[in-house]
Amino acid sequence: ERTMRTMFLRELSWGILALLGSTTLAWADPVAQVVKLSGTVAVTRDNATAPVVLGAALEPGDKLTTDASSRVRLQLIDGSVINLGSASQLSIDDVVSQGPGTERQIGLDLWIGALRAFAAPATSDSRFEIRTPKAITAVRGTEWGILASAAQSDILVLTGRVGVRKNEISGKSAISLTRTLGVTVTDQGLSQITRWTEAQVAALMAATDVPGPEIGFDLGSAPALDLTPIAPVAPQTPTKKTDGKGKKLCQDPDSFNCRGGRDSDRGHDGSGGKSGGNDGGHDHDSGSSF
Repeated sequence: ERTMRTMFLRELSWGILALLGSTTLAWADPVAQVVKLSGTVAVTRDNATAPVVLGAALEPGDKLTTDASSRVRLQLIDGSVINLGSASQLSIDDVVSQGPGTERQIGLDLWIGALRAFAAPATSDSRFEIRTPKAITAVRGTEWGILASAAQSDILVLTGRVGVRKNEISGKSAISLTRTLGVTVTDQGLSQITRWTEAQVAALMAATDVPGPEIGFDLGSAPALDLTPIAPVAPQTPTKKTDGKGKKLCQDPDSFNCRGGRDSDRGHDGSGGKSGGNDGGHDHDSGSSF
């Protein structure tokens, strides 16, 4: 009987250790921090959700969702900065870095909405990709913007150089864009390269600006998120707020949805599609707007 009790206690101890080990493995190291926040933003993590708070730490696998009047700025552990506009969804796929200026491997997914990113300088063998349902953009040290919907993705380079290709396994190489050059990606492929006007660039900047105070990057002081399990919800018919005359109200007037849609904001300058080609831009340009 004593022998059986000893064996039982030993197995119980091993079971507790295994449970503690699995719990520890489930905790991922933080890779980003919310350094600027405007409005209500939600984060989804492992089938749980929480309201984002200023200073919150984010992990690989986290998905951020902004509503029609909220925006958020993230700083990654490599020093890169992401501005997420209203009515947008962004997932953190993987972020691996030892800090600014070191090798990094970063992959983010913009499912819908507006985003502006500044990729901090890194080593030449690094990877920094932002994917949309239609396009993949890859850079080293650059600032660029993306407008993503289910139908198309519009990419504009603000500084530096960005490689763009369709989000599919095709073997085709990426095209290279430099300052103020843009391209649209749809199911049919990539459009002609065009040079955006000052008004179009200003509209993108406005759609991805994040108002409010900014805190310094410090993961050690990050507040905990109040995560709650996501309960199944029956499908509901969405309702639209109107002004009483049937016209839909816009909570964020700078968003591209409120400005009459992506097509009206992207009317090109009539320069014939192709611009003067790449302007000899470098992989890193210190003239960031962040």
